[in-house]
Amino acid sequence: MYFKNISLIDKDFNLKRNQHAVVSGDRFVYIGSQDPRESGMDITGHEVTDGDKKLIMPAFYNTHCHISMTLLRGYGEGMPLNRWLNEKIFPFEAHFEEDEKFWGAQLGALELIASGCVSVSDMYSCLVRYGKGLYDAGMKANISNGMIVFDPEGSYYHDRSYRDTVEMIEYAGTLKDGRIVPTASIHDEFTTTDKSVEECIDFAVKNNLTMQIHLSEAKVNHDSCISRRGITPAKYFESKGLFDLKTTAAHCVHLTDEDIDIFKAHDVYMSHCLSSNLKLGTGIAPLKHYFDRGLNISIGTDGASSNNNLNMFEEMHLVAMVCRGQSEDSNAISDKDILKIATRNGALAQGREDCGLIAEGMKADFIVLDLDRPHLYPDYDTLANVVFSAQSSDVFMTVCDGDVLYKNGEYKYLDKEKIQAEAARSFEAVLSRL
Repeated sequence: MYFKNISLIDKDFNLKRNQHAVVSGDRFVYIGSQDPRESGMDITGHEVTDGDKKLIMPAFYNTHCHISMTLLRGYGEGMPLNRWLNEKIFPFEAHFEEDEKFWGAQLGALELIASGCVSVSDMYSCLVRYGKGLYDAGMKANISNGMIVFDPEGSYYHDRSYRDTVEMIEYAGTLKDGRIVPTASIHDEFTTTDKSVEECIDFAVKNNLTMQIHLSEAKVNHDSCISRRGITPAKYFESKGLFDLKTTAAHCVHLTDEDIDIFKAHDVYMSHCLSSNLKLGTGIAPLKHYFDRGLNISIGTDGASSNNNLNMFEEMHLVAMVCRGQSEDSNAISDKDILKIATRNGALAQGREDCGLIAEGMKADFIVLDLDRPHLYPDYDTLANVVFSAQSSDVFMTVCDGDVLYKNGEYKYLDKEKIQAEAARSFEAVLSRL
């Protein structure tokens, strides 16, 4: 692919106009202001895109989601977190079959790809069938099943999450492109036991897996851990050695300053899931304080039953607005910083070091935005327009590893009508079994 005379957001998250970009295979091989042919580059056979009124930016990396929960969109409205989980979500999921999770994953992929997201950190079950739904869509994913063990004598090795993870490791081993990465996962401190936590961590260490967890999402659960154990969830997991693994911790609404120090000492990434926290009434993480303290921050949408969409443009916009309003500081987070958090930081949280930047040698994971829209005029401050004005419908093209997954409303691998029909059928099938 060759993009000529196009605007782009460079590796330092500065805007550059009248640039040229060449993609060969799965990587950017040229970025510059000079036509690559003038320096002798042969671009014969490359598809050419005129960049007039278009912008290349890094694709999004959604660092916390439960994609098949797209089938639970609108289900369990108006409930606080623990009632929502125990009265609606867990009973529904107990009747969720593998094929239905596949269609839920593909439904989520439709939404993610069209809104410029190429990779997701996910926590669910039936991982191989589920992962295949994302892989077939052309996406990347770090996939886990969050361990839930309530029985003090129960074992991680008897839990579905263990069996799922073993199967996922085997499946990922058959793939040669690194797009699907199996990870370990502990659902939360209050849904596990000391024994199962220790076993899960031991398994992850032995199999060189990274870790995904929910942490300090609701104050009632954060405070309950302090009451029962005398320490915060972050301190508890540190004491178990969990943060010796590369970890992404979702939500983190109620971290203490000591928790932040723990995260920094172990290079833990927080996945900020603002829409979900607002909708479930679990609070608002003090993002400016976290940012000022040097916490690693990325962005996740969470599932569509607690958001209720997977739109990273909307999430980015909301995070920036709420951070400024909450801190009463109109520059609490800059346009560059919020773009970096939603893109490059997400890639780093997933361990994808060569992703998330528009630069030579980096993986070609990017979005082309159509700037020729009324809400993006005038183009005085393009970065501000991207953060505060752009909509997912402005995505002209979504590219993952140099593969065009979506262009001008058309998907390369996904049959939108079939997926939507199967998703509707799957939802009704689960309801009929409840």
